[in-house]
Amino acid sequence: MGRATVSAILMVVMLISQCMFLLPSEELFEEEIDEKMLSPTDRNTVVADLPSWRIGDRWIYDGYLDVGDFVSSSGVSSNVQYISGTLDRTITDIYTTTIDNRSTLVYEAESQGSYEAQNVNLDGNTGDLEIEMETVELVRASDLAVIQQEASIEIDFGYRIFWWTINIDVAELTITQTYSPPTEGYDFPLTVGDYWSSNYYQETDYEGSSDLVDIPADSSSSESRSWQVMSRGAPGTPYAQCQQSYNVTTFDSNGSADGYRWFCPAVRGDVSSSTDIIEGINAFHELQTYQAGRSKEISVDLEFPLSPLNINTSAVVTVTQDGSALSGANQQVEFRYGIDGDIRTVTTSSNGSAFVEFNSGNSMDDSLGGSEAGSHGVIAWIPSQKIVGVSTITIDPNVSAIDLVAIPSGVTVERTRAQTTTTLASSTGFNAVPQDILRFYMPIQNRGLLESPPTTMNVESPDGSVQTAQVPSLPSLGQAIVEVNWTVPNAYPIGQISLSFQVDPDEEIGDDGDRSNNNGVFSLWIGRLPVAFLDMPSQSLTKSNVTLDASSSYDPDGGEFIDCNFFVERRLGTVELSGGEECIVEVEWHDDGIFDVVLEYKDNENDLVTVNGVIEIINRPPEITIASEYEWTNVLSPLQFDVEERSDIDTLTPEAPMDILWISGYPCQEGQVGLYCTVTPDEEGTYTISVEAVDDDGDIGYSNKTVEVRNIAPTNPRAEIWKQGNRMVPDSRGVYTANEGDLLSFEGLADDSENDLSSLLHLWAPDAENNPEQVITFEGRKSTVEYTYHTSGLHLATLQVVDNDGASTESLIIPIEIVNLEPQINPISDPLPLAEDSVISITVETIDTAGDQLTLRNCYDLQPTVDSDGSGDVADDCDVESRTLEMAWPDATTSPSMIVFHVTDDDGSVAMIEIPIDVRNVNPFPKVSASTFTPVEGDVVFFSANGTTDSILDMENMVYNWDMDTSVDSDGDGEPANDVDIQGKWIEWTFVGSGSRGVSMTALDEGEGSSISLSLTVSEAPFSLSGFISSYGIILILVLIIGLAGGFMMMKNREPTRNGITSVMDQTKSLKKVSMDDAFDDPDYDPFDAQSRKDGPRAKPEAVSTETNDTESEIIDSSEISISNIGIDSHEEEDESIEQDTNLTEKGDEIDEEEESSDGITMSVDEALSQEDIEALFEE
Repeated sequence: MGRATVSAILMVVMLISQCMFLLPSEELFEEEIDEKMLSPTDRNTVVADLPSWRIGDRWIYDGYLDVGDFVSSSGVSSNVQYISGTLDRTITDIYTTTIDNRSTLVYEAESQGSYEAQNVNLDGNTGDLEIEMETVELVRASDLAVIQQEASIEIDFGYRIFWWTINIDVAELTITQTYSPPTEGYDFPLTVGDYWSSNYYQETDYEGSSDLVDIPADSSSSESRSWQVMSRGAPGTPYAQCQQSYNVTTFDSNGSADGYRWFCPAVRGDVSSSTDIIEGINAFHELQTYQAGRSKEISVDLEFPLSPLNINTSAVVTVTQDGSALSGANQQVEFRYGIDGDIRTVTTSSNGSAFVEFNSGNSMDDSLGGSEAGSHGVIAWIPSQKIVGVSTITIDPNVSAIDLVAIPSGVTVERTRAQTTTTLASSTGFNAVPQDILRFYMPIQNRGLLESPPTTMNVESPDGSVQTAQVPSLPSLGQAIVEVNWTVPNAYPIGQISLSFQVDPDEEIGDDGDRSNNNGVFSLWIGRLPVAFLDMPSQSLTKSNVTLDASSSYDPDGGEFIDCNFFVERRLGTVELSGGEECIVEVEWHDDGIFDVVLEYKDNENDLVTVNGVIEIINRPPEITIASEYEWTNVLSPLQFDVEERSDIDTLTPEAPMDILWISGYPCQEGQVGLYCTVTPDEEGTYTISVEAVDDDGDIGYSNKTVEVRNIAPTNPRAEIWKQGNRMVPDSRGVYTANEGDLLSFEGLADDSENDLSSLLHLWAPDAENNPEQVITFEGRKSTVEYTYHTSGLHLATLQVVDNDGASTESLIIPIEIVNLEPQINPISDPLPLAEDSVISITVETIDTAGDQLTLRNCYDLQPTVDSDGSGDVADDCDVESRTLEMAWPDATTSPSMIVFHVTDDDGSVAMIEIPIDVRNVNPFPKVSASTFTPVEGDVVFFSANGTTDSILDMENMVYNWDMDTSVDSDGDGEPANDVDIQGKWIEWTFVGSGSRGVSMTALDEGEGSSISLSLTVSEAPFSLSGFISSYGIILILVLIIGLAGGFMMMKNREPTRNGITSVMDQTKSLKKVSMDDAFDDPDYDPFDAQSRKDGPRAKPEAVSTETNDTESEIIDSSEISISNIGIDSHEEEDESIEQDTNLTEKGDEIDEEEESSDGITMSVDEALSQEDIEALFEE
């Protein structure tokens, strides 16, 4: 037996294991039930709550797996249709474990499955397939959600060879599946119309061994499924206690129904299930036996089965024995509200009951759906005896005292058509045709806390009539069913009809908390039976394929067919053939005769019609076979066909020749009649030639021969280049010429077979050498692409043409010479004149091709007459690289009269313009100060030009001219106010004579300069020895000379001694020199200001230029003034010495004791003059 056969067996078995105990899913189905209709009383009931299981509970099912479609589509030759067997499921243990970090009560269920298919033919091997399976499930007691499943499978296949049977151990395999969170196949309590979904993570582990196949690898995935309670009623099984079961339909992640299960409260589980595992495989199981023992039981009665969130509620736990309350007290029972972790032990009282208070909480469960926040199991159990009682509490944030709800999603319809009654559900579709009798079952539920009083419900039928039905009193979560009958009239229009119903239409129940859900509308499709047509020949030859065509069948109401089957009669019986989606089959009869053909056509509403047909099979015509030496040829190449065999099996004259006629799409070179035919195909693909053979009876036989016509590569690629609607012509070298930025249009062509031309792929590389990655594609006979070159020089464009088989031409190379375009500069207006140190902003716009714009070099030459980069060319300097210049010049005399802007592209082409520059001098702004404005005749007055402002460069070269008396023309030029009596930023001056004085200072830069004047009043000096000496100085000098001469002669005769006058004279040596450097080190320093003297001068900034003019040097030299060097004669010195001696005597201890050791030391004004001295200078 081949590995393919064994693999197919293992695939089928693994799918069986899944359908036995994994998530049930829904099969689209149709059921037939008894004509007996259920009364309203039978339909009015409370919802189905969560059942409790007991160790020893047992369910025995019969089942089968329909694998016929799967096997036939898998490529395995087999006659297997069903694999049948039994499944025995038993609860073996009840215990607590930890699930999702919660203590959880679980059931452990074990199943024994045995399946067999006899006389199975697999790939020519006939034998029996046997499958033994043991499964263990872990189920959560609070909601029957599946936590984990494990299946151990043993597969054997025994096949026979003559009288021997060979047994093959196909595989021993264990499959474990775990779900997180556990999957809720039910969402108790069950009511018709309930819908919920779950997202969970599934892990599947495989263990086992096989000598024939590979064990699948472990897997994990995120899954999503949903469920809905579709209807309540008979499940279509003979189990009597389960005629009021709940159909729970499963939907995959796409929302498609793929299975169902019927939950029967009487057996605390499923009574039947149907599962679509994968396409082509369906599993079905039906309950045969249910065994359960319940002598001692626990009931949990909730105060409110439907409860608000976070509310204190209660439950009564009752232990009964044989239906009666357990006598005596002290039965310990464990109470578990596991979702909130409320686990405790309670003890029953003498009546066998225990009262438990607990909080409903606000925890959601693992399923999503409905308005409630969650539904949770409330459990009471005796761990030592493993007896469980359970009820479901539903917590809802929007709970009213009474809330009657019409549930259109839970409507069930029974349709009676031609003595057959079918229960409709959303999985099968709600539909009918005229004359169908419909019975609607409409559910109403009380979703309030309290029992609702009786009321009525109005039902409006599709014909507009209104019926009123009685609604009984309903407990919390109780449900009632109202029945309405309606027969579809003849010729009723195609389309949706509506059945609307309203509970408590007169609003008699005042406590109904939500009347918005009292109304319901149910829709049903009224269509038509499909119309079937069977197109088939009335006659056919033996051993010929006969087409049975029902493709023209249709559904008048617009639906599509689901199933199309043909039942074909033959000599040995009738066979069923599926027409597939096209509703067409091919049939062959081997014997002549008259046979019946029946078509069954069913639309998507499961409406079925049949059509009968008859066919006559007659004898075959003559047979002929043609051949060719080659099975393929290239397109546009000749190929010869010849008659290989010819026969007429029913001929009466074998020796009689046949007439041969060739039927071809191309003419035969030898003619259409004869044994040979040579044709030349002009299209690739498959080519079929036919021949007719006519026998002596005039019957015609046909034969065909198909060969492959292969592709040939396209050839002769050629191209044209167009510019602005004109076709370009290459030069003598074959080179095209264009400018940078020109938009060029390339057109390409190539030769090929006719059917390839429209699909040719043109591959253009416009700049193959410089940009090989850029390829432009175009499909069709002729390509047209556009391209623009942005760089000059020689460019190579290439064209390669490829057909749809990948064959291509060689690359066609097109050389193109691209000529550079020089850049241009937009004209600009001349800039306005600007002052020294003022910033000018100039922006120049340049023009070039789009490609060159990105690479342009924009430069400003700020000194057009200077070769600043040392290249030897004064015209190519790039002092500033930018289109925008922000510039200022400090000196009008040295600024350029013009600058140059030039732009260069990537080919070296240059454009330039001259921009005139007019920098104008700014006159200085003079400022002067004096140490006093009321000096005394003979006093030294200090003048300062500090604070005068101008441009930075002009300030460094500023000249300060002082006219110390604007009323006197000291230079004799006739203008008394322009004399230059002294120069310098800081000067000292002693006025001779009293009276008013006008002082003028002129600050000169390279321009005309600016002047400022001061007015001073000089007071007459009082008498003083120094004044006397100055008046009679000549006489005193003569006397002093004579005295010195006499003294000299006396000193020759004796040693001189120092006297008081000598000491006084020596004191002149201690006079300090005053330095003016401080004032020039800091132009803002003012020694006459108290704060300036306190702070001291700032350090002199480093000179910008080392060049100074002669005048500045003189000013700096004259700034160092030594008090001891002031020009006075000897008489004045003597008088000063005497005066100083007198002052010393008068001042006593006030004499400054610090003396300089050397006459040559230069001091600042602050060092030479004390604070009090300086202040005295400025006092009037």
